[in-house]
Amino acid sequence: MPKTCPVFSASEHDLDQCAERLRQDEILAIPTETVYGLAGNALKESCAQAIFAVKGRPLIDPLIVHCASIEAAFNYLHLHPVIEAVAKNFWPGPLTIVARKQNSIPDIVTAGLDTVAIRVPQHPIFQQLLARLDFPLAAPSANPFGYVSPTQAQHVQKTLGSKIDGILDGGPCTHGIESTILDLREPNKPAILRQGPISQSALASALKRPLPDRSISLHTDGPQCAPGQLLKHYSTQTSIELFVDHPPSINTSAPSSSKIATVFTQRPQASDQAPNSFWLSESGDLEEVAHNLFSLMQKLDRSDYSQLNIQLAPNIGIGLAINDRLRRAAAK
Repeated sequence: MPKTCPVFSASEHDLDQCAERLRQDEILAIPTETVYGLAGNALKESCAQAIFAVKGRPLIDPLIVHCASIEAAFNYLHLHPVIEAVAKNFWPGPLTIVARKQNSIPDIVTAGLDTVAIRVPQHPIFQQLLARLDFPLAAPSANPFGYVSPTQAQHVQKTLGSKIDGILDGGPCTHGIESTILDLREPNKPAILRQGPISQSALASALKRPLPDRSISLHTDGPQCAPGQLLKHYSTQTSIELFVDHPPSINTSAPSSSKIATVFTQRPQASDQAPNSFWLSESGDLEEVAHNLFSLMQKLDRSDYSQLNIQLAPNIGIGLAINDRLRRAAAK
């Protein structure tokens, strides 16, 4: 059986232990309000190299830098009134800003670009950990590159537990999908680079202007300006097919019919339930759907299914982010 890493609680003693390990350039999985992150000192190139190696992540895909406070984050950016206003409106929280960086952020963290993806997390345990450190943490999702993001400590233990130095267990993540990413490289031309818990409409309202969605990268072989833009991502090993209203017909007499799982956003009527049906919310609440999505995908991927049929969410609010993850997960 492969060796697994220690798991730490949110006690004062364990948080002190985690902080000391990070000062010693170790790599830890930590809870955020979005998904679990794989964290190391964002100011040390060697730590970033270790994160890329553990994940098997290509160097063209930048890391998100996490800071303890708005004031701390501003130390690593070239500031602009628009950046300051957005940060003060949405931080701490699940919003990542891409902006021009200061030279203190190593180029490996930013895929060699002169911009950085940065945020101030809201998760109270992560906040307590950051408060113990005098450096920010680079923390992409704590999973093998391209796989479904982890939303519980046990997800990390199953995929990376033999490769990292510890896991800080903060329980299930609140949002269950990764942060929204807002492009402020040109502050007066903002755009969405990744849909997430902070909705496109909320950001457009705060900025008092429409926001184009540029979440699909037009080039996949060079440095990406933000993580999560590659066409295939968040994938299970099990094949995924998407549907809108009704799942694909299943031949219940075929030997393979029991190998197909059908996932609905809302508990279906009895007449609509296919064999091996699952649902992400009793009522169809989209926040609950997002919270449960990756966890259920991981569970089903470890079960004996040959295919997952998953229903798309209504294309509003956080439903945009849910569908973004599902389309990338289903990409061939």
